[in-house]
Order: sequence, then structure tokens, then C-alpha cells
Amino acid sequence: MKKLAALVLSAALMMGSAAAVTPEEAFPKVNDYPGYSDVQPTDWFASAAQACYEVGLMTGTNTGFSPKSNLTVAQVATIAARMHAAITGESIPIATPKPDQTLPWYFSYVHYLEQLGIAVPDPEKDATRQEFVDLLCGVVPEDMLSPINTVTALPDSTDPDVLAFYNAGILTGMDQWGTFLPDKTLTRAEAAAMVARVARTDLRQTFTPADYTPFTAAGLKPSDVLFTNGTTAGAWLPYVQALIDGLEQDCAAAGLEFNWFNTVDGVEFLDYVKNTALSHFGVTAKDGTDAYKTFDVQVYYSKVIDLRT
Repeated sequence: MKKLAALVLSAALMMGSAAAVTPEEAFPKVNDYPGYSDVQPTDWFASAAQACYEVGLMTGTNTGFSPKSNLTVAQVATIAARMHAAITGESIPIATPKPDQTLPWYFSYVHYLEQLGIAVPDPEKDATRQEFVDLLCGVVPEDMLSPINTVTALPDSTDPDVLAFYNAGILTGMDQWGTFLPDKTLTRAEAAAMVARVARTDLRQTFTPADYTPFTAAGLKPSDVLFTNGTTAGAWLPYVQALIDGLEQDCAAAGLEFNWFNTVDGVEFLDYVKNTALSHFGVTAKDGTDAYKTFDVQVYYSKVIDLRT
């Protein structure tokens, strides 16, 4: 971890106790959950919203929980400050304004974090997913992030703090490949899920990212659109790779070396892969976008082999 506050916190915990404090010990239930009018029991984030309320880390807005609203940096800073105070047993000093001075509601929380050496971005802007992780990792010690996953690489992040959150089961990404989207904003529902997983280890998620090698080999992102009907690389490439894998297996079973000029039902492998994939997605080559037109199956396959060896 790359932040001073976590080091200071870890040292304080070691001096104050022979055993590390567990998340459940640090964040005991302090409130009875009354429910929110805008949170239904069947909502995917319902248990997270309840857990966050019960431990006092997120307690809603004037209109309910507001699950679809974006979280601001000020709100993330508030959560992080409450976390640090709960873990250390400290209280957050409430700033007293000077005469004729009005302080923003979040001033005490931001000031508290800054006193710990944690830099807080513009509090009034919407927080990004990266800023959310940065602020929480600034206060959560490593011994509360015991790994339950083995994620060594992500499509769009090499940040060790982000990887630590994935491996602890707090983050699972925005798709099956574990894409993090560091610059994307996050909703209160999304934030609650992550906060609840910090506080309650039974809510943490096991996760194994799907193979991203095909996209690296193709130089494409899963969201890239390859055909005018909206078919993306995220759908196209795994299907193409599955076709190639099947042909490789057939060749191995027959004692043959894979070659693009081999045939299946009288059709050369290259044409078979192209035509079968087009038919499967109900498109023709003419429907392809520029991203498809520059995609070469043979070159792609060669790069996949290089990446996997």
C-alpha cells in the first residue's frame, strides 16, 4: 500500500493490541436498520445498504438512500473518515467556524483525512472509482484486506491498491474480465456494496476474471463495436476463439497439426471461422465497422499463441 495513513494506523493497532482488529470488531452494529423507501428487499444492493446503515458508515440522504445518485468526493471522504475513526477508536474533531464564517458540511471529515496525510480531491465533484479506492485504502489497513482471490492483472489498471481490493473480494469489476474503469463515477448503490464488503467479510465476493488474452491480441476492448447491429468485441472474440479452440482439439484428436488450410466439411478453416461467426451473429462482412475490417483472424491467432507461450 502506498499511503502514510495506513502505515501509521497499522503501527497504532500493533501497539494497542496483540491481535489484529477484524472488520466485524472495528465496525460493530450501532444502528437498527429502519429501511429506505427507495430500497426494496429484492434490490441487488439491499443487503449492502442495510449493512452500511447498521455500522454507521452510510446513513442515507434527505430523500432516502438515493441509490442511483452519484457519490461525491465529500461523501467518500466522510465514509473514509468514519472508517478510520471506527478502526482506531478515535473521534473526528468537529471544526468550529470563526465568527461570520460558514464551513461546508464536509469540512471536518476532509480536514481529518488531510491531517492523516491523505490528499482529498475537490470535495464537491463526483468521485471516480479510482478516487473511491484511493481514499478507502488510505484508512483500511492491509490486515483487513485478506485475499480470497488471486487477481494478478486487470484490463485497465495496475494500481496495487485496486488489485488489493479485487483480491480481498471488495471489487469484482464492471464486466466478466474485471474491467475497473478508474475514471468512471459510481452510484451510492455501487459504493454501498464496496463499503459493506469492507465492514462485513461474509459479503465479500470470490472472483476469477475471464481470459483477456483475446482482446490484448486483437488490440480491442470488449466494448468496441464490430458490426452495425451493435455486436461488440466482447461477444465476438470469445466466440471466434471458441471456434478456433474446437478446430485445434479436432486436429489434435486426428493427430494433425493445426493449419488454416485444413478443411472441415470441405471448407478451409479460415473461411469456416469467419463464416460461422458471421452467421452466428446474423451479420455479413459488409455490416462490419472499421474495427472489424482491420481485424485479421490469422494475425490475431498468431498473437494469441505468442501471449500464451
